[in-house]
Amino acid sequence: MTDAEKLLIERRRRGLAGWELASAAGICPTTYSKIENGQREPTFEQKLALARVLGLEPEKLFQQVAA
Repeated sequence: MTDAEKLLIERRRRGLAGWELASAAGICPTTYSKIENGQREPTFEQKLALARVLGLEPEKLFQQVAA
């Protein structure tokens, strides 16, 4: 399973729209959409923010977390 697929599953589990997760994580909704669709790799800071909002350890959500 890709990081993008894990992100989509966890977002849907929490009943969040993409723009809601993006906003809560401080990410532009367009950028978040590209991340979730696998068109863009999130930065280290974005990975940490997304994991925080979803209540997960970054390592559980992303294959590579290190900066």
